[in-house]
Amino acid sequence: MNSKPAIMIVEDDELSLKFFRLYLSKMFDLTMARNVEEFYDAINSGIKFDLFLMDISLRDEKDGLDLTRELRATETYKDCPIIALTANVFKQDEAAAYEAGVTKFLRKPVENDTLLAELNNALNLHCR
Repeated sequence: MNSKPAIMIVEDDELSLKFFRLYLSKMFDLTMARNVEEFYDAINSGIKFDLFLMDISLRDEKDGLDLTRELRATETYKDCPIIALTANVFKQDEAAAYEAGVTKFLRKPVENDTLLAELNNALNLHCR
């Protein structure tokens, strides 16, 4: 059994994905989804994710809020931590993210230590 928590990162920016891969891959089992199609492929792959790091402003037919709502509607992921990470800085974006069901809302750029602390905090709370 893999002892590292499984995290799906839904992010369409390649530079951000490269950073996440370098910074988080030693501590977490990462699955990267660059678009909605890759998100669905990963969800249907049989992996049970422990947490989602969700860019809410995907440039696709659906955005991260749509995907968050879909996850919340499933038995498997209705209580799973979903951390929104976005460059959107308006209060209404944050309100919309919480309304969609995110657990935490973080703005880009986020400090490395803050990101890691939020990931670990969400996983610790969820796994109690």
